[in-house]
Amino acid sequence: MAAPRWLAASTVLGRPVTDAEPYPHICGRLLAAEDSLSGRPVYLLRRDCAACAQERHERTKRQPDPAGGAVVDLAAARARRATRRERPVA
Repeated sequence: MAAPRWLAASTVLGRPVTDAEPYPHICGRLLAAEDSLSGRPVYLLRRDCAACAQERHERTKRQPDPAGGAVVDLAAARARRATRRERPVA
């Protein structure tokens, strides 16, 4: 049995792209008319690229700290904020 493939990337790049390798960037490429559902050539933008979407997702998980410019772990910051709210006020 053949290894599972990324079908859109395989079609656009013209080679088999297996799921064992990271999803390649297909942004800025042209999907041929015979490969598109509309029957027209499609120019793929960044919003059409799964690799770009993954990078955007990873960037939004880590936001810069406005005070010091360092990178802050949002989960840890939210946990600290929640524990501050739970403390009783004297």
